[in-house]
Amino acid sequence: MISGSDANNDWWAVAAIGLMAMVLVTFDHEALGHGGMCLALGGRILELTSSIFRCNLRSAWIAPAGPLCNLIVGTLSLLLTQATARRQLGTRLFLILVTSFSYFWEAGYVIHAMHRRDGDLYFAGQDFLGEPALGWRITGALMGLMLYIFTVRWAWRALSELWPGNLGVARRAGRIVWLSATLGAALAALFYRGVGLADLRDAILEIGVSAFPLLWIGPYEHRLRDSRRLAAAKPTPQDPSGPPRIARNRCLIGAAALIYAVFFVTLGRGIFD
Repeated sequence: MISGSDANNDWWAVAAIGLMAMVLVTFDHEALGHGGMCLALGGRILELTSSIFRCNLRSAWIAPAGPLCNLIVGTLSLLLTQATARRQLGTRLFLILVTSFSYFWEAGYVIHAMHRRDGDLYFAGQDFLGEPALGWRITGALMGLMLYIFTVRWAWRALSELWPGNLGVARRAGRIVWLSATLGAALAALFYRGVGLADLRDAILEIGVSAFPLLWIGPYEHRLRDSRRLAAAKPTPQDPSGPPRIARNRCLIGAAALIYAVFFVTLGRGIFD
């Protein structure tokens, strides 16, 4: 049965927000991070896609620039989430997803990179820390695991608090944004103009697989002291505007479609020199 706040949410608008968050996080990592560092060092971009980057210049700073950029943008979004009014559900959802996709991507990526001895962060470790690699690989994997656990807990709590007292709505929103972001990333990478399916595989891993906890938002249990504080608090008057919801917004959906179209024909299909 659909509750009142569930029925009042426009799920196309929710999906559009998830799609835009995916585009921003992917752009941050590949174009702004890797691409920006390549250009800043005087290099030339040879290939730029939603999950592949090549520069004609060899530098130890290019590999970690993508992950670092995502961590910076994700942290800024986390801070902005706290400063955004609770009634601005669409804005808060977008910021939560930018943080979640950024942190999930980089936390899962560093664990994978340290295990497989491959990828941006492993190569950066080799460049800056050298060999033997076992010590810093274990440290890196543990840091990634800690960030991943933090992100799961924070994302579950942040999404649950968008619709207080209605975990079912938060879970449905989590599944819709995960689905829209994963399908958007996969569809764009499917039309990659290069050879092979590596771009598609990496796009699915970086967005869909890494952020799978969004498919099941666990209950956020308040601590005993929080329960006592809430019980002792004075009741607040009911908000005349009704339960929190994300309303139909054709401008938002249109903007998301336009942004995704640009993403599709550029980073999705790939930019080559």
